[in-house]
Amino acid sequence: MSENTWPEGRRRAMYPDEHERWNSMNYPGTRQLCVLCSEETGRCEEDEMTVEHIDGPLCIDCYRLHAPED
Repeated sequence: MSENTWPEGRRRAMYPDEHERWNSMNYPGTRQLCVLCSEETGRCEEDEMTVEHIDGPLCIDCYRLHAPED
């Protein structure tokens, strides 16, 4: 999976409106897409959902399907 692009090549926090503007012009921008279904995860690299046997971030639905049960 390739690294997301950031404004001016610099990873940093952005205000919500700035983040939305960047994403709309650079889709998927800093948005993560699920490696299984290609839907948006609604998360970023710092809080991505993963499971041990799948390489990459998952959306909530795919995570629920593939996460080990407690």
